[in-house]
Amino acid sequence: MPEINAGFAMTLPPARAIAYFQSKGLTPTMSWKDMQDEAHAVEFAVAGITKLDVLSDIQNSLTRSLTEGMSFRQFQDELEPLLQRKGWLGRGLVADDDGVLQGKKLMPYRLDTIFRTNIQSAHAAGRYQWMVANAKERPYWQYNAIMDGRTRPAHAALHGRIFRWDDPIWNVLFPPNGYNCRCFVRALTQAQVDAHPIGIESSEAYMTTIQQPYGTDGEMRPVTAFRDPKTGRMMVPDAGFNLNPGRGYLAGLGQSLLEKSVDAPPRLAAQAVYETLRNNRLATAMNRDLDSWVRSLPARPGRDFRRAGALSPLVLAAISDSATLPSPVITLPAQTAVSLREAGASWLGRLASAFRYPVAVLQRGEALLMVVEDLAGYSVVTLARSADGFEPVSSVPWSPAAVARARLIDGTLPEGNA
Repeated sequence: MPEINAGFAMTLPPARAIAYFQSKGLTPTMSWKDMQDEAHAVEFAVAGITKLDVLSDIQNSLTRSLTEGMSFRQFQDELEPLLQRKGWLGRGLVADDDGVLQGKKLMPYRLDTIFRTNIQSAHAAGRYQWMVANAKERPYWQYNAIMDGRTRPAHAALHGRIFRWDDPIWNVLFPPNGYNCRCFVRALTQAQVDAHPIGIESSEAYMTTIQQPYGTDGEMRPVTAFRDPKTGRMMVPDAGFNLNPGRGYLAGLGQSLLEKSVDAPPRLAAQAVYETLRNNRLATAMNRDLDSWVRSLPARPGRDFRRAGALSPLVLAAISDSATLPSPVITLPAQTAVSLREAGASWLGRLASAFRYPVAVLQRGEALLMVVEDLAGYSVVTLARSADGFEPVSSVPWSPAAVARARLIDGTLPEGNA
């Protein structure tokens, strides 16, 4: 795969980069804060734009830029007239007929940041996947910064340093590590490393969690940082760039969809999740990501959580005859995940699929009972109402007694007691 320079010159269409970029969803957002970590890798969202057709215009132009090797000037010349015709270039906020502010208009200079950040993220994801596939021949990765007056000090401090391809530092500091970051990573052979004056480092003992400012309202959130053993300095990407865009973008797409579904109209959210998780690759990626998260949780995990699925449209419609429906999203709190893990709930290994394809769903009072497949046969998972929708609270082996006095909503009950 060709090296990516500051001008994004390409001699061949980068297939992996194009596939990655086209896999991104389109989400209207009022603020870049809405794009949490992997959302940079799994959805295409331009801060300040709330009109989906404009997001589509920008994504289509960027996709053509990747496919055809367009320069920024070509991208700008094509997109600016289109945005001007739709009223999206200018200053200030956009107000509808009722005076409600809908978002910031794009200033022409912002197109440069949009173009470079998204093209570079796409190339980085494609390059990461290519490098992982070739890790046997080139198992050592070197961080490279463009060493000039515009280089961030933290990025310059990493320039030339080498870590193994599976070192934890690449989970956090695989570029881009901020807007307009020009850094890249080279894959090296054993012979190249043997000739290197610095040699191989390991970040294993130097990864730590710190609180990072997030936005301008004083909000903080925990992120993983690399404590440089040479300087003691904490190295962390800019806010919003905390995860490698090439890792887990499909699982991130699922999490992003579920996160947005929490506040979406319930029927629309249920249908969107139901249809999207029909994609086996997406469901498998989510299963692996959720299983890894559950396995990694400490005995006292704090207040972390993951979105794990959603009720189907049929089930959502069946549980309420009122106009006000609950959110269909199923959320797994970390503490509950640990309790289920310790109780030996084997269906946790296929969490997203278990909730997408339950054997049966029943209602008993305010609770829902999902019969799901597990390694021993079937389990009955009790879902309780929560502020965000529903949460699993317990799991027991299947038996007719476990669903006594419950109303069957969907599916067919297993035969027998196992």
